Amino acid sequence: MAILMPDLTVQVYNADYRVLSRVPWQEAVRLILRGAVYVIGVHNPAVHVHSPSLVIELPVSVALRRDRYVCAYCGGHADTVDHVLPRCRGGGDIWFNLVAACQCCNGLKGDRTPQEAGMAMIREPFESKERDRFRFAPVSELV
Repeated sequence: MAILMPDLTVQVYNADYRVLSRVPWQEAVRLILRGAVYVIGVHNPAVHVHSPSLVIELPVSVALRRDRYVCAYCGGHADTVDHVLPRCRGGGDIWFNLVAACQCCNGLKGDRTPQEAGMAMIREPFESKERDRFRFAPVSELV
């Protein structure tokens, strides 16, 4: 029996576990599959989302993961995720537009590109290989 969950949201935390936002459960699943977040809380009892090829446990909360918590601008401890091209200017939530940043650098950069803010990046954004750490059970194992 399928249960529809159109209004269910998932809480997203920054690297220092401060609440960043709430996203629809579908976006949370996309973030998990991309490896951009890790799960920090799940429903009790468990709620599973089924697709033809995998089953994933729906989280209550997730935390952002990026660049081993090293700021892409100063090399210090990163506790936020920065959009290289800000969202307000069309930048998306994709690996090549996201970097870890400390609060100071993220605030200094604001809604500008690093070039506009006069900030050099220590490294370019890249797609994390940590996304492979997520293990998905085949549907046949859970049915």
